[in-house]
Amino acid sequence: MEKIIVRYGEIGTKSKQTRKRFEELLAKSIRKLLQKYDIHPDVSILHTRLLVEVNKEDFEKTLELLRKVPGISSFSPCVECKLDIDNIVKTAKRVVKDKLKSIDKDEITFAVKTQRVQKYFPLTSPEINSIVGEKIIEEFGLKVDLKNPDILVEIEVLKDRAFIFTERIRGIGGLPVGTQGNVLVLMSDGIDSPVAAYLMIRRGCNATLLHLKLSEEGLKKTRKLAGILSDYDCDLRFVVKDFRDELKSIKENLKKLDKEEYTCIFCKRTMLKIAEKYAKDLGCDAIVTGDNLGQVASQTLKNLRAISEGIELPILRPLIGMDKNEIIEIAKEIGTFEISTSKEIKCFAVPKYPVTKANIEKIKEIEKELKIRGH
Repeated sequence: MEKIIVRYGEIGTKSKQTRKRFEELLAKSIRKLLQKYDIHPDVSILHTRLLVEVNKEDFEKTLELLRKVPGISSFSPCVECKLDIDNIVKTAKRVVKDKLKSIDKDEITFAVKTQRVQKYFPLTSPEINSIVGEKIIEEFGLKVDLKNPDILVEIEVLKDRAFIFTERIRGIGGLPVGTQGNVLVLMSDGIDSPVAAYLMIRRGCNATLLHLKLSEEGLKKTRKLAGILSDYDCDLRFVVKDFRDELKSIKENLKKLDKEEYTCIFCKRTMLKIAEKYAKDLGCDAIVTGDNLGQVASQTLKNLRAISEGIELPILRPLIGMDKNEIIEIAKEIGTFEISTSKEIKCFAVPKYPVTKANIEKIKEIEKELKIRGH
């Protein structure tokens, strides 16, 4: 079996009881994602670490998938050994020997770095570094470079065992899925809302994606995006409601009042009302949108206020202060960008000159007029 030591970040700041629950949810997330790809790991919780063991044929895929698990700060393919200095030295030399096979260089440098995760071992970290380093020099004739070594041999010492490795792979951080409740995400086929969904999942939320359908092409793209996000949240739900008739009605009725410039405002208000109903029915605690301040006409501060008025549930906007390039970079990292930009699907209802500074009282007046006219 191949072994991978997994580290977390924020979980370590929690109380003992909370940390235990978060660790169990993180282990559960790892198992679920790997089992989705027919990998059946042995996941055990150690002191401030998790250990994932998989068959050799599943090793590379497991490394790829662990990059998608919220709550993991970093992980390392490792070799486990018994907790005595002779075994540590022997294992470290084996790890270095394997690493040397992948380095094509005349003069190779190394360093040893030990962390005693639990302080039961009689030797200190500097003492372990010195002993292991001396034996590596004797065996391989390598030179020491403490600042920028070609090979960094890391040793993590726990109560009853040690792990030795030469690589740290960055995880996505955040909190384990399921620790922060359920959110409903208004999900389109564009760049922003999948990133907003990902950021909330990364913060420990289970996500329900609600797609208000305007076209078959848009629905097809959104399903693909949901498929990618389901790797980050294996319990993700995807819900579709046809919104075409409602949007046509909004557009036509506002046109009769000569108020077409308010179409986007009323569209978004209606979307949020629908989202709130679904959220309450599906047990979600908040609504999430991909709004980004000032990006489009409906996302000015005054318009966001007007759109949100009357909604009881919290509306979370994780992208609100981000630069568009930052959002695009995240979309590329998580694998949604190419799908979101594969085919531009324009909304049929966008007016030529949308209002950018909506007034809530004015919105209410228009709503009253629409009701009087039976719309």
